[in-house]
Amino acid sequence: MTVKHPKQIISSLFKKYAILEENVIFADKLFVINTVINFIFKENNNRVTSKRLLEYGELITRYLNNEVDIYWQDDKLMVKELSGVGESTDGE
Repeated sequence: MTVKHPKQIISSLFKKYAILEENVIFADKLFVINTVINFIFKENNNRVTSKRLLEYGELITRYLNNEVDIYWQDDKLMVKELSGVGESTDGE
């Protein structure tokens, strides 16, 4: 089973997590999430399985809950535990 287009995923997250204040949109984490979702779809030629998306979905949820930090380093997706556990790559 494959999953919907990345724009649909971002749109649903935008509605839930973006903050609008006086015509300014605050969505800093959504910019990072957008790069992750686009990476997943590009990496898999726009054919992402539900299982793969669920794996990244759990990571994104942890990011939104401030449990991990997600960033890019040398074209690799890096994940850092904010509790100080350590760093690992996820996305290869």
